Amino acid sequence: MERPTLSPSRPILIPSTSITGSLEVTPPYHRAYPPILNSYGISSEEFMAIIDALNIALAEPAPFKAMEVAGDGLGFVPNEIAQGVSLGLGLAAGTGTAATAYFRERKVLERVNRDIFAPKGLVMKTMKDEEVMQRLNTTAKSLDPLLRLREIASQVEILSFDVEPPVRRSNMLDRISAKQAAIKQAGKEKKKHKKQERRLQKREKAADKFDRPIESIDEHYNSDIESRIEIEAKIARLEDRIAEINIKAEEKLIESSENKVGEIEKRRRKDLEEVEKDRVRLIEKHGKAIAKVNKKAEKKDEKDEKKVAKLEWIMIRTI
Repeated sequence: MERPTLSPSRPILIPSTSITGSLEVTPPYHRAYPPILNSYGISSEEFMAIIDALNIALAEPAPFKAMEVAGDGLGFVPNEIAQGVSLGLGLAAGTGTAATAYFRERKVLERVNRDIFAPKGLVMKTMKDEEVMQRLNTTAKSLDPLLRLREIASQVEILSFDVEPPVRRSNMLDRISAKQAAIKQAGKEKKKHKKQERRLQKREKAADKFDRPIESIDEHYNSDIESRIEIEAKIARLEDRIAEINIKAEEKLIESSENKVGEIEKRRRKDLEEVEKDRVRLIEKHGKAIAKVNKKAEKKDEKDEKKVAKLEWIMIRTI
């Protein structure tokens, strides 16, 4: 039976774990395995070694500086790194200092493409989100990398996140970098989780306050949205009041004699005019509140577009 192969129009895509700021190095990539690589003789264990090597290469150079200071005068430069052959890092030979994260990443990609992917007719690259979307001729809305991946799932290869744990690195600098990357990522995940919890708590309080299902409360609930909902609640109460005025008037008309009809209708009109005056004022206020929320949403969308442009992806495709 012929094994499936990678389609030129359906690449493998693996996103970074988060979106970085402009002055930060690229965050680590998600540890995931595309099962289709098994058709090319690349196992999950082998592929995870490549992902882990890239993630170590992207670690910030602080630990290397520390090792450099510790090694001063001792001639401490690990051979496999000094020789520039470490799959993990590839420092400039003989210097004992870290090159840029970009340089280290290029070294890893050069090696894995030369030794692993190119002989199989494949190439591994890293690229920004904009280029990915252009290549796929598609768009995605979510800022979360995995949700973004889910949006374009029909156009890319399936990934398995049930993979082997990271292997303990053979040299000290790789281990320091791997540990640093793991700590930094854990910190980001913790911060993200806390932010999500606070957002959920706000929505739950709003749902209780306004007696609404939580699904109806905007995920980005804030004071502006709260103001809009409060106005909507007031309008709803006024509409209930209008219904109440009409019901009472109709009941009185049924019970009253004909000579009382004019008086009842006059009272009804007066009460309705007072309520309607308040309702019109609130509707105008509601329109302004919606315009304010929409304007802020537009600004947020623009900001999100700039932010997501910094998202990095691994792409593996046919040559």
